[in-house]
Amino acid sequence: MRHSTLPVSPAHYGFLLCSVLVLAGSILGCNKSDSEALDSTLPTGSQGDEEVREQCDGAGQTVDVNNDGTPDIRHVFADGRRRCSQYDMNFDGMVDVTRFYDAQNRALREEHDFDFDGRIDQVSYFSGGAIQRKELDTNFDNRFDTFLWCSRGMVSRAERDRTNNGDTDTWEDYDDGLLTEARYDDNNDGNPEKWEVFVNGRLTEIRYDSDNDGEADRREAVDEEQAGPPDEPIACEAGATRRARAVQTQAPAADEPAADEGTETGEGEGDPDAGGDDADTEDSASGDDSTRAPWEATGEEEAE
Repeated sequence: MRHSTLPVSPAHYGFLLCSVLVLAGSILGCNKSDSEALDSTLPTGSQGDEEVREQCDGAGQTVDVNNDGTPDIRHVFADGRRRCSQYDMNFDGMVDVTRFYDAQNRALREEHDFDFDGRIDQVSYFSGGAIQRKELDTNFDNRFDTFLWCSRGMVSRAERDRTNNGDTDTWEDYDDGLLTEARYDDNNDGNPEKWEVFVNGRLTEIRYDSDNDGEADRREAVDEEQAGPPDEPIACEAGATRRARAVQTQAPAADEPAADEGTETGEGEGDPDAGGDDADTEDSASGDDSTRAPWEATGEEEAE
C-alpha cells in the first residue's frame, strides 16, 4: 500500500543509503593522490554556490601509507593552517575524500566519491564543526537527487528527486531523525498530491488530493500490520543515531535532575561520540568518523 511509486519507501531507502555510504567510508580504507582527484567534478543540481567553491589546490605534504611509491594522503596548508586534506581510500591513485577546514581546524565541507569513478557523489556542509546539510547523488548519474538538512546530527528534513529529472518531487519532515511526514508530487506539477503521516517511525495514515486543489480530500488509515516495522532514525553523522535513541528511550529517574536544557543525553565529557570545538581533535571534529582512515592517527601526525 505505502509508497506505491517506489519498491522501497523513501524513509527506508534513505536509511539504507546512509548505512551503505557510511559502511563504504568505514571499510574501504584510504584513497587518492594528487592531480587526478583535483579533476573531480561536482554533480549538477547542487544547492551550493559552485562559483565560489573551494578547491584543494597548491603544493601539499603527502603520506604514502602502503609504501607503493604513490601518495595516499595529501594535506594543503595556507596562512599557517591546514586548508584541506585528500585521501585515496582504495589506493588507485585518485582522490576519494576531500575535507576542507575552517580557521579553527574544524570540518567546513567534505566531498566523497563512493564508487571510485573520479566524480563526487556526496557533499557535506558544516558550520562550527557541526554538520548542517548533505547533497547526494544516490544513483551515481552525476546529478544530485537527494538533499538532507541536519539538526544535532540527525536528519531534520529532506528533499528528493525520485524521477531524476532535476525537479524535487518528494518532501520529508523528521523529528530527531524519525520521519513524521512525507509529501509526494506524482504528477510533476510542483505540488504534492499525496501525504503520508508517520507516528514513532510507523506509517499511520495516507492522505490524497484527488482534485488537485492543494487540499487532502481523502484519508486512508493504515494499521500496524500493513505498515510493517517502524523506520529507524536517520543520522547525518556517525554516532548521532545512538545519541538520538538514548534521548528517546532514557528518561531521568524521579530523584535525578534532568539534563541541562540545550544539551543532549549521552553527550559531554567522557562520551566518545560527543562533539567538540578543540582544534586538536582534527578529523573527529567533523562528527563523521566514517571517513577517518585507520592510519590517520599516525599517518597525519607524521605528515604535519
